[in-house]
Amino acid sequence: MDRRDFLKGLGTAALAGAFAGGAARAAEAGEEFHFAVVADPHCAEGPRKGMESLGTGTDRFLRCVEAMKALPAAEQPDFVLVLGDLHTDAFLPLLKEVPYPVHVTFGNHESTPEQRKNLRDAFPGDFTVNGEPSDYYSFTHKGARFISLCDAGLGGEHIGTLCSENIRPRGQCEWLEAELSAPEPRKVLFAHIPVERNGGDREMHLNRNDSRWMNALLEEKGPDAAFFGHLHTPTEEYSNGKSRVWQVRSCCWNGGNAPVGFLLARMTPGGVSCREILTGGGA
Repeated sequence: MDRRDFLKGLGTAALAGAFAGGAARAAEAGEEFHFAVVADPHCAEGPRKGMESLGTGTDRFLRCVEAMKALPAAEQPDFVLVLGDLHTDAFLPLLKEVPYPVHVTFGNHESTPEQRKNLRDAFPGDFTVNGEPSDYYSFTHKGARFISLCDAGLGGEHIGTLCSENIRPRGQCEWLEAELSAPEPRKVLFAHIPVERNGGDREMHLNRNDSRWMNALLEEKGPDAAFFGHLHTPTEEYSNGKSRVWQVRSCCWNGGNAPVGFLLARMTPGGVSCREILTGGGA
Protein backbone atom coordinates (compact mmCIF):
# COMPACT_ATOMS: atom_id res chain seq x y z
CA MET A 1 0.00 0.00 0.00
CA ASP A 2 1.46 3.36 -0.96
CA ARG A 3 1.25 6.38 1.32
CA ARG A 4 -1.75 7.89 -0.46
CA ASP A 5 -3.71 4.66 0.02
CA PHE A 6 -2.49 4.55 3.59
CA LEU A 7 -3.78 8.06 4.28
CA LYS A 8 -7.12 7.29 2.70
CA GLY A 9 -7.36 3.96 4.47
CA LEU A 10 -6.95 5.38 7.93
CA GLY A 11 -9.61 8.00 7.25
CA THR A 12 -8.57 9.99 10.31
CA ALA A 13 -5.82 12.45 11.04
CA ALA A 14 -4.01 14.14 13.86
CA LEU A 15 -1.39 16.49 14.69
CA ALA A 16 -1.34 16.95 17.29
CA GLY A 17 20.04 23.01 26.90
CA ALA A 18 19.65 26.70 26.29
CA PHE A 19 19.70 26.29 22.54
CA ALA A 20 17.40 24.32 20.27
CA GLY A 21 18.22 24.97 16.66
CA GLY A 22 18.13 23.61 13.17
CA ALA A 23 17.05 24.71 9.74
CA ALA A 24 13.87 23.36 8.17
CA ARG A 25 13.65 22.36 4.54
CA ALA A 26 14.62 24.95 1.95
CA ALA A 27 11.80 27.21 0.79
CA GLU A 28 11.42 29.81 -1.86
CA ALA A 29 12.34 33.42 -1.21
CA GLY A 30 10.36 35.33 1.40
CA GLU A 31 10.81 38.05 3.95
CA GLU A 32 12.82 37.22 7.06
CA PHE A 33 11.22 37.72 10.48
CA HIS A 34 11.11 36.41 14.06
CA PHE A 35 8.24 35.02 16.11
CA ALA A 36 8.01 33.64 19.65
CA VAL A 37 6.57 30.27 20.69
CA VAL A 38 5.27 29.87 24.24
CA ALA A 39 3.87 26.60 25.60
CA ASP A 40 1.54 25.80 28.49
CA PRO A 41 1.46 29.03 30.51
CA HIS A 42 -1.10 27.64 33.05
CA CYS A 43 -1.76 31.22 34.09
CA ALA A 44 -4.18 30.37 36.93
CA GLU A 45 -1.68 28.22 38.83
CA GLY A 46 -0.01 29.36 42.03
CA PRO A 47 3.70 29.19 42.88
CA ARG A 48 5.26 25.77 42.36
CA LYS A 49 7.05 24.00 45.21
CA GLY A 50 10.78 24.47 44.83
CA MET A 51 10.32 27.34 42.36
CA GLU A 52 8.42 29.80 44.52
CA SER A 53 10.69 32.68 43.55
CA LEU A 54 9.22 32.62 40.03
CA GLY A 55 5.75 33.41 41.33
CA THR A 56 2.47 32.32 39.80
CA GLY A 57 1.65 31.05 36.34
CA THR A 58 0.73 34.61 35.44
CA ASP A 59 4.10 35.87 36.69
CA ARG A 60 5.94 33.23 34.69
CA PHE A 61 4.13 34.05 31.46
CA LEU A 62 4.86 37.75 31.94
CA ARG A 63 8.55 36.91 32.50
CA CYS A 64 8.54 35.60 28.94
CA VAL A 65 6.98 38.81 27.70
CA GLU A 66 9.62 40.87 29.49
CA ALA A 67 12.37 38.72 27.98
CA MET A 68 10.91 39.33 24.52
CA LYS A 69 10.80 43.06 25.10
CA ALA A 70 14.47 42.99 26.12
CA LEU A 71 15.57 41.42 22.82
CA PRO A 72 17.51 43.62 20.38
CA ALA A 73 15.47 45.38 17.72
CA ALA A 74 16.58 42.95 15.02
CA GLU A 75 15.17 40.01 16.99
CA GLN A 76 11.87 41.49 18.14
CA PRO A 77 9.09 38.97 17.41
CA ASP A 78 6.40 39.95 14.95
CA PHE A 79 3.90 37.91 16.98
CA VAL A 80 3.61 35.21 19.66
CA LEU A 81 2.20 31.69 19.25
CA VAL A 82 0.81 30.19 22.48
CA LEU A 83 0.43 26.41 22.36
CA GLY A 84 -2.58 25.84 24.60
CA ASP A 85 -3.23 25.23 28.30
CA LEU A 86 -3.70 28.94 28.78
CA HIS A 87 -6.24 28.85 31.63
CA THR A 88 -8.56 31.18 29.75
CA ASP A 89 -9.96 33.28 32.61
CA ALA A 90 -6.47 34.14 33.88
CA PHE A 91 -4.84 34.44 30.47
CA LEU A 92 -7.17 36.83 28.66
CA PRO A 93 -6.66 39.77 31.08
CA LEU A 94 -2.91 39.54 30.41
CA LEU A 95 -3.22 40.33 26.72
CA LYS A 96 -3.08 44.06 27.47
CA GLU A 97 0.43 43.45 28.85
CA VAL A 98 1.68 41.86 25.62
CA PRO A 99 2.92 44.41 23.05
CA TYR A 100 2.79 41.83 20.22
CA PRO A 101 -0.02 40.19 18.30
CA VAL A 102 -0.91 36.84 19.88
CA HIS A 103 -2.26 33.67 18.25
CA VAL A 104 -3.39 30.77 20.44
CA THR A 105 -4.57 27.19 20.12
CA PHE A 106 -6.78 25.18 22.46
CA GLY A 107 -5.23 22.86 25.04
CA ASN A 108 -6.80 20.21 27.21
CA HIS A 109 -7.25 22.87 29.92
CA GLU A 110 -9.52 24.77 27.52
CA SER A 111 -11.96 21.90 27.85
CA THR A 112 -15.40 23.47 28.19
CA PRO A 113 -17.60 25.04 25.49
CA GLU A 114 -17.62 28.30 27.46
CA GLN A 115 -13.82 28.50 27.66
CA ARG A 116 -13.51 27.88 23.94
CA LYS A 117 -16.18 30.42 23.08
CA ASN A 118 -14.40 33.02 25.23
CA LEU A 119 -11.14 32.39 23.37
CA ARG A 120 -12.80 32.54 19.97
CA ASP A 121 -14.46 35.82 20.97
CA ALA A 122 -11.12 37.24 22.17
CA PHE A 123 -9.42 36.45 18.86
CA PRO A 124 -11.99 37.39 16.21
CA GLY A 125 -9.35 37.45 13.48
CA ASP A 126 -8.54 33.78 14.15
CA PHE A 127 -10.75 30.74 14.82
CA THR A 128 -12.65 31.02 11.55
CA VAL A 129 -12.75 28.92 8.40
CA ASN A 130 -14.61 30.31 5.39
CA GLY A 131 -16.04 33.04 7.60
CA GLU A 132 -17.60 30.61 10.08
CA PRO A 133 -16.53 29.88 13.70
CA SER A 134 -13.92 27.12 13.88
CA ASP A 135 -11.76 25.45 16.52
CA TYR A 136 -8.85 25.48 14.04
CA TYR A 137 -7.64 28.15 11.63
CA SER A 138 -4.73 29.54 9.63
CA PHE A 139 -3.23 32.94 8.94
CA THR A 140 -0.53 34.28 6.65
CA HIS A 141 2.33 36.61 7.51
CA LYS A 142 5.02 37.93 5.17
CA GLY A 143 4.50 35.15 2.69
CA ALA A 144 4.33 32.32 5.27
CA ARG A 145 1.25 30.30 6.25
CA PHE A 146 0.70 29.43 9.93
CA ILE A 147 -1.70 26.55 10.60
CA SER A 148 -3.32 26.15 14.03
CA LEU A 149 -4.77 22.70 14.72
CA CYS A 150 -7.20 21.67 17.42
CA ASP A 151 -6.09 18.27 18.72
CA ALA A 152 -7.45 18.50 22.28
CA GLY A 153 -11.09 17.52 22.69
CA LEU A 154 -13.44 18.66 25.42
CA GLY A 155 -13.25 17.06 28.86
CA GLY A 156 -9.55 17.54 29.50
CA GLU A 157 -8.29 14.24 28.08
CA HIS A 158 -4.51 14.10 27.69
CA ILE A 159 -4.52 11.86 24.58
CA GLY A 160 -5.12 13.89 21.43
CA THR A 161 -7.30 13.53 18.37
CA LEU A 162 -8.31 15.55 15.32
CA CYS A 163 -11.63 13.76 14.75
CA SER A 164 -14.25 14.36 17.41
CA GLU A 165 -17.85 15.51 17.67
CA ASN A 166 -16.45 18.21 19.99
CA ILE A 167 -14.05 19.67 17.39
CA ARG A 168 -15.96 21.92 15.01
CA PRO A 169 -16.47 22.05 12.12
CA ARG A 170 -16.04 18.45 11.01
CA GLY A 171 -13.44 17.83 8.35
CA GLN A 172 -10.30 19.14 10.04
CA CYS A 173 -8.20 16.40 8.43
CA GLU A 174 -9.24 17.30 4.90
CA TRP A 175 -8.80 20.98 5.74
CA LEU A 176 -5.23 20.29 6.92
CA GLU A 177 -4.35 18.47 3.70
CA ALA A 178 -5.61 21.48 1.74
CA GLU A 179 -3.68 23.90 3.97
CA LEU A 180 -0.44 22.01 3.37
CA SER A 181 -1.09 22.34 -0.38
CA ALA A 182 -1.73 26.10 -0.21
CA PRO A 183 0.47 28.27 -2.46
CA GLU A 184 2.65 29.84 0.24
CA PRO A 185 6.09 28.19 0.05
CA ARG A 186 6.76 28.47 3.80
CA LYS A 187 4.42 26.82 6.31
CA VAL A 188 4.37 26.36 10.08
CA LEU A 189 2.06 24.06 12.04
CA PHE A 190 1.25 24.59 15.72
CA ALA A 191 -0.94 22.66 18.16
CA HIS A 192 -1.09 21.53 21.77
CA ILE A 193 -0.76 17.73 21.92
CA PRO A 194 2.27 16.32 20.06
CA VAL A 195 2.36 13.57 17.47
CA GLU A 196 3.93 10.32 18.68
CA ARG A 197 6.96 10.21 16.43
CA ASN A 198 7.03 6.40 16.10
CA GLY A 199 3.28 5.99 15.81
CA GLY A 200 2.99 4.28 19.19
CA ASP A 201 0.16 4.28 21.72
CA ARG A 202 1.42 6.64 24.44
CA GLU A 203 -0.10 8.88 27.06
CA MET A 204 0.26 12.65 26.41
CA HIS A 205 0.41 12.24 22.62
CA LEU A 206 -1.96 11.94 19.72
CA ASN A 207 -3.68 8.59 19.55
CA ARG A 208 -1.95 5.77 17.70
CA ASN A 209 -3.74 5.93 14.34
CA ASP A 210 -3.74 9.73 14.23
CA SER A 211 -0.01 9.78 14.93
CA ARG A 212 0.67 7.32 12.12
CA TRP A 213 -1.43 9.34 9.69
CA MET A 214 0.27 12.56 10.70
CA ASN A 215 3.76 11.10 10.43
CA ALA A 216 2.99 9.99 6.88
CA LEU A 217 1.50 13.37 6.01
CA LEU A 218 4.51 15.25 7.38
CA GLU A 219 6.86 13.00 5.44
CA GLU A 220 4.93 13.50 2.21
CA LYS A 221 4.22 17.23 2.27
CA GLY A 222 4.88 18.53 5.73
CA PRO A 223 5.41 22.15 6.75
CA ASP A 224 8.82 23.67 7.34
CA ALA A 225 8.25 23.46 11.09
CA ALA A 226 5.78 22.10 13.63
CA PHE A 227 5.48 23.19 17.27
CA PHE A 228 3.76 21.28 20.10
CA GLY A 229 3.47 21.74 23.86
CA HIS A 230 1.69 19.60 26.49
CA LEU A 231 4.60 17.42 27.64
CA HIS A 232 6.13 19.74 30.29
CA THR A 233 9.61 18.46 29.50
CA PRO A 234 12.75 20.25 28.27
CA THR A 235 12.47 21.27 24.64
CA GLU A 236 13.33 18.58 22.10
CA GLU A 237 13.83 18.96 18.35
CA TYR A 238 13.76 16.23 15.72
CA SER A 239 13.13 15.61 12.02
CA ASN A 240 9.90 14.16 10.66
CA GLY A 241 10.19 13.79 6.92
CA LYS A 242 10.31 17.27 5.40
CA SER A 243 9.53 18.94 8.72
CA ARG A 244 11.47 20.04 11.77
CA VAL A 245 9.47 19.37 14.91
CA TRP A 246 9.86 21.13 18.26
CA GLN A 247 8.28 19.77 21.44
CA VAL A 248 8.44 22.96 23.49
CA ARG A 249 9.04 23.19 27.23
CA SER A 250 6.39 24.90 29.33
CA CYS A 251 6.95 28.48 30.42
CA CYS A 252 5.22 27.62 33.75
CA TRP A 253 6.65 24.32 35.00
CA ASN A 254 8.42 21.21 33.76
CA GLY A 255 9.08 17.80 35.25
CA GLY A 256 11.82 17.71 37.85
CA ASN A 257 11.56 21.49 38.16
CA ALA A 258 13.53 21.81 34.92
CA PRO A 259 13.95 25.42 33.78
CA VAL A 260 11.09 27.28 32.14
CA GLY A 261 11.26 29.42 29.03
CA PHE A 262 10.18 29.83 25.40
CA LEU A 263 11.47 29.64 21.82
CA LEU A 264 12.48 32.51 19.60
CA ALA A 265 11.99 31.33 16.01
CA ARG A 266 13.58 32.89 12.94
CA MET A 267 11.90 32.49 9.56
CA THR A 268 14.21 32.87 6.57
CA PRO A 269 14.02 31.88 2.90
CA GLY A 270 15.86 28.70 3.94
CA GLY A 271 13.34 27.66 6.59
CA VAL A 272 12.93 27.97 10.36
CA SER A 273 15.56 27.92 13.08
CA CYS A 274 14.99 28.35 16.82
CA ARG A 275 16.89 29.30 19.90
CA GLU A 276 15.64 28.71 23.40
CA ILE A 277 15.40 31.52 25.94
CA LEU A 278 15.21 30.31 29.54
CA THR A 279 13.40 32.53 32.01
CA GLY A 280 14.14 30.82 35.31
CA GLY A 281 14.04 27.72 37.41
CA GLY A 282 16.09 24.60 37.60
CA ALA A 283 16.35 22.22 40.54
